[in-house]
Amino acid sequence: MLGLPEFTITEEDVAAVAASEGLVLDDEDRIAVLTSQESVDVQACPGSGKTTLIAAKLILLAQKWPSEHQGVCVLSHTNVAKDQIIDRLTQSNVIEARRLLAYPHFIGTIQEFVNRFIALPYLRSKGISDFTIDNDEYVMVARRLLERGEFTWLRGTLNGLGSVENQDGFLRSTFRINDIEINISRRPAAWRQPQNLQRARQDLSRLKAYLEGRGFFLFRDMYTHAQIAVSQNDHVTKSLVSRFPYLFTDEMQDTQKFQDELIGSVLSPGPEGPIVQRFGDPDQAIFHGIGNEEPNESFNGKSRDEMDFVINKSHRFDGSLANKIKPLSLNEVPLETELTDETLERREELYSLVGPLEHAVIVFNDETRTRVIEQFAQIVSDQFANDTIHSDKFSVKAVGAVGNKMDPARDELKIGHYWGDYDKSKSKTSFKENTLIEAVRYCHQLSDQDWVESYRLFFNCILRLLRLADMRDENGHYFSASTLREKLIADGNWWHFREGVFLVLGGDLSLEQGVWEDFCSLIKRTCGIADGINDVENYLSFEAEETEVVVPGEEGEGGQVLQTQSENRIRHQSGFEIQLSTIHGVKGETHDATLIFETKNYKFDLETMLPYLTGELPSDDRPNVNLPDKPHATRAFRPNKVFMRQLYVAASRPKHLLCLALHSDRLADADEQALRGRGWRIERLDP
Repeated sequence: MLGLPEFTITEEDVAAVAASEGLVLDDEDRIAVLTSQESVDVQACPGSGKTTLIAAKLILLAQKWPSEHQGVCVLSHTNVAKDQIIDRLTQSNVIEARRLLAYPHFIGTIQEFVNRFIALPYLRSKGISDFTIDNDEYVMVARRLLERGEFTWLRGTLNGLGSVENQDGFLRSTFRINDIEINISRRPAAWRQPQNLQRARQDLSRLKAYLEGRGFFLFRDMYTHAQIAVSQNDHVTKSLVSRFPYLFTDEMQDTQKFQDELIGSVLSPGPEGPIVQRFGDPDQAIFHGIGNEEPNESFNGKSRDEMDFVINKSHRFDGSLANKIKPLSLNEVPLETELTDETLERREELYSLVGPLEHAVIVFNDETRTRVIEQFAQIVSDQFANDTIHSDKFSVKAVGAVGNKMDPARDELKIGHYWGDYDKSKSKTSFKENTLIEAVRYCHQLSDQDWVESYRLFFNCILRLLRLADMRDENGHYFSASTLREKLIADGNWWHFREGVFLVLGGDLSLEQGVWEDFCSLIKRTCGIADGINDVENYLSFEAEETEVVVPGEEGEGGQVLQTQSENRIRHQSGFEIQLSTIHGVKGETHDATLIFETKNYKFDLETMLPYLTGELPSDDRPNVNLPDKPHATRAFRPNKVFMRQLYVAASRPKHLLCLALHSDRLADADEQALRGRGWRIERLDP
């Protein structure tokens, strides 16, 4: 290995870090990963402490790292995962751990790495100095240009611009015009005339050149330009290999093929390359391939036996729940609990009213479907201890795979069919404000620890406001955070602006209409925004806060009542809340109790997974099972990989209680008996 700092990590080093950090790192697989000085792939099951393992490895490296000019590169798929790793290092008792937070090391998302080390240096070399890398801003500016008629064939309603990649020297885009999806490279049926295709190509090329010349880029564009930079200059790869002889990739299962290939082209393991250690769980790969992108195969395509290490012990749930989740592992990982009998007894005493919690299948029909959440809430209320239910940390969620807007004309089953007030766009995980007051109210709901996030979100809203006003800095570019601050300071308005922001974000101002209009006047005055601009006025418009809607359920014991609240939350009368979300929205979370709705995306997902839930698994001599009481006589065991991964992710969220909601038409008597035999409690909702 050329250029790699020489040191070793011993089992004694691991034991010392475990003692210092208060960790249990005494099993064979974890010790082997921590001491490994080779390129390895690690599959880590839900609740296995993957982030803790990565942080421990980084602490060990920080203690040994000898170089002042070479560093460790740590890449994640999301900011959340990046921040978790940084927090672990910041809070470490090992002083050396903080070294990894500064040069020559790098901890960030794949997008940040590509932007900082490859794409932006390349674009700066082309004379571009100001950058706005944001899909929404890109679309907003593109729409304005189209409305001006500067790009004749593309003129119309542009609802979105998406995937961009380098193909035959042309930057391809998928976008929509008047609700027709158009992909330049595929010559869609909607474009039957060759001259139309050619005109669109020309206008799209001009549009992108115009936007890029002014520093507007899609996130995906950065990978395109990074690929060009790498292909044109082999010094890029050489410099990165020299700078980063050690690479970690977290959340590898969510990495797209184009990301995997780009990172692999510059930091590939081998005699001339770095040590590459990748962590993830292919069983939880529900984001790979998202946005019509191809999923990575270098990691997700590996079977369990092809992984270098498989960590199959979880400290999230007990053996009973592990046994229910285990059959859903596409890689057939033998999931086990790592909790000791003593820990399990202590958890039961602390959390439960009834001894071992009973995982339930709620069976409904068309008439009782809207009572499913109420029944789930009752199960939670009946089984958990009162102190637990009233704890601020108590987390209860109800999730489904399909949560988008319902279409009454279609045969479908979505989260909204269970709770009519559900609105996917109001979830925190997909928050995007339509007005400034929506963003402010969202910030009010964040915890005090999220002040930095609140301020960043609000400041980005102000930058968006300035773009709506078509205001630019002295160089003719749209304002960035730094140039706006410079303008406000130069105009003597910085402190007035800051004071107003702190008042409104801190909740010191009541968001009544008169107060809000005064605040918006302050923002416009300090930023120099003129009155009467339609887009600006719409963005600053006052909206009364939604009042809570009380939705009474069927009267049961105690006359339980559920209340709809903001952000898809439902409050139960006994004092706890149930958060509604898609399965994608809760990936990476841990709950106390989780309900999984049956939904339909061409097929009913829970019905498709019933053979795995009931234990009717296939074998060489029994590929099918006869089910005479089902409408179809034979069920073939061909796992739907998408459904299986989604259900595995959802079912592995709770620490204590798991419930499923399944329609009675899709649950045969044999299925019900098999579920009972595997420890499920059946709760039937009668009309």
